[in-house]
Amino acid sequence: MAVPYSEIFLGLLVAYMVYSEWAGLDSRYLIAGGLVLLVVTAVADAAGSIAAANAFAVYVFYLLAGGVVLLVVDQIRAARRGSSGGSGPGGPTPVPSAQPVDERERAADHPLDRPEE
Repeated sequence: MAVPYSEIFLGLLVAYMVYSEWAGLDSRYLIAGGLVLLVVTAVADAAGSIAAANAFAVYVFYLLAGGVVLLVVDQIRAARRGSSGGSGPGGPTPVPSAQPVDERERAADHPLDRPEE
């Protein structure tokens, strides 16, 4: 009986994607893994193992597709957070002013604005 490695890999990948979103991991990890496996695929192909290279190529596709899905989900979540205006339970988040707190202190009089002598 043949072991369905591709289906097992796909199941583990989906489980990782769910965990990644739950734990807030960086979605680019899957893309980096796919690129590393792409190099392994090229080495396997250069070594003459065509069957292994073809199997690795399928896994590369799964990893890159999963990474793109996670990136899209992250972008959608960021857009939803941005459209809410950053308001939390206490109301909108205050934006700090670019003006100095003390009006008597001018920007040119700040010690960091003078070059060291």
